[in-house]
Amino acid sequence: MLADKYAPNTLNGIIGNYNSIKRLTEFSMKVHKGERVKPIMIYGATGTGKTSAAHALAYGNGFELLELNSSDYRNTARLEKVLLPASRSRGLFSKNILILLDEIDELSKKFDSGAESTIRKLVDSSRQPVVFTATDYWDQSISFLRNSVDKVEFKKVTSIDIERLLEKIAKEEGVEVKKGIIQELAKRSDGDVRGAINDLEAMLGAGEELLENLGMRDRKMEVFGVLDRIFTSRDFNRPRNAVMRSDVDMGMLINWVDENIPNRYPLKEELGDAYSSLAKASRFYEKAGRKSYYGYYRYASVLASSGVSMANNGRVTLLKQYAFPSNIRYLAASKKDRNEMNSIAERLSSVLHTNKKAIIRNYMPMVKAAIEGSVKRVGTEKTKEIMAMQFSLYEDDIKAILGRKLS
Repeated sequence: MLADKYAPNTLNGIIGNYNSIKRLTEFSMKVHKGERVKPIMIYGATGTGKTSAAHALAYGNGFELLELNSSDYRNTARLEKVLLPASRSRGLFSKNILILLDEIDELSKKFDSGAESTIRKLVDSSRQPVVFTATDYWDQSISFLRNSVDKVEFKKVTSIDIERLLEKIAKEEGVEVKKGIIQELAKRSDGDVRGAINDLEAMLGAGEELLENLGMRDRKMEVFGVLDRIFTSRDFNRPRNAVMRSDVDMGMLINWVDENIPNRYPLKEELGDAYSSLAKASRFYEKAGRKSYYGYYRYASVLASSGVSMANNGRVTLLKQYAFPSNIRYLAASKKDRNEMNSIAERLSSVLHTNKKAIIRNYMPMVKAAIEGSVKRVGTEKTKEIMAMQFSLYEDDIKAILGRKLS
């Protein structure tokens, strides 16, 4: 994916948050001097570059990287076995080891009460630099860390900085993208760099007409991030929590998962299990809208996320890019035609005394046949006159119904 391909290797490659980058640079200089440093907590909105900055801090300074995330915090034995020995030793060729605990605000006592104790020991005794990342610095589950870390805030990146980055990526990819589209993507990103890059990738694959489907970003995790959790997790909670923390529309998510299951799961058994869960999710989602009982969304959410994820037996394919949902592509491409049909059906409803949906589905073929018969009997001009007088249908409407130009 483009977001991974253009991930920065040094802190100089991180866009925005320049004062915060300066503090991380000072942190690395102290490590190089052999000083014992206080752990750092990088916090801020999703997509602002927190994890990328931690990776760049490690790679740019020649540190080995030991990274753990939310799925590891439930296993105290693993934390003690991996974290504590690494925090007191040197890496290969006597390198410093940067210990990164990503998404630390997903730590929860209900998973494993021993995790907090182990992390306390790490903070108190580590001889190696430690970095935490979090979306919500004030989350109650990490309150025990606040007096033990230096906080570094990553704010939303400006649209100007994001626009320049998108232009650079498009140029590197050898693809021409209109400046207006780049500006709109940067504006809609709402400071989410990774989200803007993912939107650019979706645009490159789907076309300009889909710009309006991307929408304004005001959510903690965009659809690509949720898909990552669904298709790469091996436990029940991580994909479910990803959906719960995001504002991705459930109908949109079901479409994305539906399109990408074949690209990720190579075995028939996996495909069957994944689509079985997704079909149930779709039924609950449809039922929630039909009955206006939104408790069904909880079932749809779990089935579309954890249900699909648990179909993975470890052979998931990671190399292919996420495919844009074909049905959404079709709806965007056919929007003009559908709007025309809705307008025609609305005018015919007073004559046919039924709703627009029934007219489009049941009556439009008969209207088309009637127009074609009239053209044969009385000619094109007389037919246009009759349609305008009796049904308020004009030349453009007739063309739309026939699906071709009038001869």
